[in-house]
Amino acid sequence: MPQYIPFVRVSTKQQETARQLADIATYASAQGWPLAESVQEVISGAKRNRERPALDELLRRTRRGDTVVVTEISRLGRDTAQVLDLIEQLSERGVCVYVLNHRLATLRADGTRDAMAQAMLTFGAEFARLERVTLRERVQSGVDHARSQGRVGGRPTTAIKDDAQLLLDHADVVTKLLAGQSIRDTGLLTEKSPTTVNKVRKALVAVGKIKDNKPDKAQTDTASA
Repeated sequence: MPQYIPFVRVSTKQQETARQLADIATYASAQGWPLAESVQEVISGAKRNRERPALDELLRRTRRGDTVVVTEISRLGRDTAQVLDLIEQLSERGVCVYVLNHRLATLRADGTRDAMAQAMLTFGAEFARLERVTLRERVQSGVDHARSQGRVGGRPTTAIKDDAQLLLDHADVVTKLLAGQSIRDTGLLTEKSPTTVNKVRKALVAVGKIKDNKPDKAQTDTASA
């Protein structure tokens, strides 16, 4: 019997996979898909496939006719070449990848490749890569400015470097905050704690990417509830 295997990834131990799993479970239930045990990993999507043991597990567990279900293409990774290589390996085995947010399947019901879907996923993988590159460039720009000042708000240069890494580790939070989302909404959308969101916000202030407007206390309290 074909398996439907959820594959979920987060970048840091501070992140949770619960929302990804819930989204997959809700959709699978509506489709009548019996879900197998998920494959989960905590690792940066920029890592090469050979550095990701969870992918070895995924390849070991899948058989012809199975489907790997992900919430979005970036969960497979943020390096276009590595993502396409993984999809190719799965396709050669007759394993379909289903990307939930775009409702795209790499293989048709008869097991043949869907060229249009794979082309669209190629674009999606490249967008995920560019999103990370753009974030890194924006963070580096702020760090360079802060370094040229020696200190920012009393923070030494070593602390600024830590801020840069924090922003890269929580790219999803950065994206939401830069888009104007509140601390509460950002926490809900990214499944991060208010403490983590606040740390990321302070780091953005430190590297000069947002103004130091103090968050509303009631808003923070609500997020903590």
